[in-house]
Amino acid sequence: MEPYFFLSYARRRGPRVLVKRFYDDLCAELRQELRRLRKGKPVPFDRPFLDVQSIQIGQDWNAALGDALGHCRTMLALYTPDYFRSDFCGREWKAFEDRQRSHRELAGVDAEALIPVLWEPVQSIPAGAAHIQYDNLEFGENYAQWGLRRILVADPGGEEYRRIVNLLARQILVAAEHFRIPAAEGLDLTAPESAGPFPSAAQRAEPGSHALLLVAARTSGTAHHQRSTDPGCHGESPTDWNPYHTESPEPVARRASQLLEERGFTVRTGVVSDALGATLDEARGQGQVAVLLVEARAAADEPYGRALRAYDRSNHPGSAAIVPCGPDEAGDGPQSKPYWEAVRSVLPLNWAKGAGDPLPLLQSGIGSDEFDGALHAVVAKVQNHLFSFLETIKLDSLERSRITSTSLPVLSTVAVARPEPNGPARPQPARPSSDPLPLEQEQDR
Repeated sequence: MEPYFFLSYARRRGPRVLVKRFYDDLCAELRQELRRLRKGKPVPFDRPFLDVQSIQIGQDWNAALGDALGHCRTMLALYTPDYFRSDFCGREWKAFEDRQRSHRELAGVDAEALIPVLWEPVQSIPAGAAHIQYDNLEFGENYAQWGLRRILVADPGGEEYRRIVNLLARQILVAAEHFRIPAAEGLDLTAPESAGPFPSAAQRAEPGSHALLLVAARTSGTAHHQRSTDPGCHGESPTDWNPYHTESPEPVARRASQLLEERGFTVRTGVVSDALGATLDEARGQGQVAVLLVEARAAADEPYGRALRAYDRSNHPGSAAIVPCGPDEAGDGPQSKPYWEAVRSVLPLNWAKGAGDPLPLLQSGIGSDEFDGALHAVVAKVQNHLFSFLETIKLDSLERSRITSTSLPVLSTVAVARPEPNGPARPQPARPSSDPLPLEQEQDR
């Protein structure tokens, strides 16, 4: 199969309903343009590739992506700030750009089959992608200023949105029908050599970086008896908790793990327990950043309550806490007051520390659209704290080593006079300074 296009987008950007809507609209418009081109005759149509639409349950995700990228006729890249921070999007970009480059070298012409779509405003384009022109005067000023996503939200069936979708369909059709870029077999997007031109080195974690995610949340079994609980939030394990389930099917721990893995972290996920302090100390000693994902309504439940109160009283460099909030807990929602009361009662010191801090290490009131940015921001801050802490420990250790390795002066000592049984004490001669005390005695003194 040769899908007419492969839709490359940052999969972590909150709800995907708008991406899916754009994909469906573009497919419909592309079919219509094909019928016009073939004057109404039946047209074979290899359905364009969208990961959540095209990959079947149980199918190898990496193999399916590699096969689609290796055979698709064009690739649409949805430009967002997150797109250029995504390691996997960078790999998709490189895989298709390599195919396009091969065609250019063979045919001497650019197929222009890598088609950028300004989905959200982007302040700067990475050097590795800057050679692809993405400004399009035909799309209008609103597109250039706000991006297609906002135009879609403002008026899904509007003339401006439909016109841009039609122009994109025609652009795909020209590249797909007039050029056939060479296929690439057996693409492995996870291979080290498949790394793309973005994100930049500064946005990647250092090789060997590890992160620990610890979840404090209820299960479906412990939450079912509370009427205020949304039944779709919980699963068999605390790590199945998903406060954003109405917008995204992924548990919040899995979503966080994918975000950090895309930045180069090796991620381990666990559950908050009474051993939280020891777990965080161990992680810090191994140079790991730690993020607590806390369900506000579960914060007072034991053993979470004990563990979180102890965490709040202690100093744990290299750690942060995020307390996501669901739609009913945000703003003036029916559960907003219990949510904030729970946060303040269990983590009062961290709450107070965060007052006036533009980026507190306790991130509360975080909705689905804010979660990705909050996670990236606190992890960057925690990394800096952890680096400073470990550097201080290293310097202290070197200083102690320097001091203890320096030969200490030998002290003259005078023995304590001991009274004799039948008379006054007799002075004892001083020990010669060249005859030091045994080490054990020096330490005792």
